[in-house]
Amino acid sequence: MDIEIKVDEKYNESKIIIYTNKMDEEITNIIDSISSINQKTLKAVKDDKMYILNQKDIETVYSENGKVYVRSNHELYTIKNRLYELESILDKKCFTRISNSEIVNFNLVENIDFKILGTIVINFISGNKSYASRRYIPKIKEFLEI
Repeated sequence: MDIEIKVDEKYNESKIIIYTNKMDEEITNIIDSISSINQKTLKAVKDDKMYILNQKDIETVYSENGKVYVRSNHELYTIKNRLYELESILDKKCFTRISNSEIVNFNLVENIDFKILGTIVINFISGNKSYASRRYIPKIKEFLEI
């Protein structure tokens, strides 16, 4: 394995890039080690490529048809974790569950529409929408301290 480190003041943030011809146990272990250092990231997959996503960029995490998806930076990724696991991993100051199948990052919410009786429509800065179930309205209000 060849390791190269490039130090340059023009970079504001560290970035790790791994070039490999295949995903193997060694690469997976390296990614796990890096991820465990900074719990502010999640490992996700898109188009057979693994990505390390910053929590601050994650808009929503939801389950659908037995899979868990992460929407981040206008892209959709899959993730191996279950929602209950992610609920304990994600930053509780930013993320809260809005239904049985979705957790939302309220730092990326533009507004919340209470107009529809019994439902909350969550509008994101990106233009995407999510719908909170009635059962979670008290929890959301508590999270927002309304």
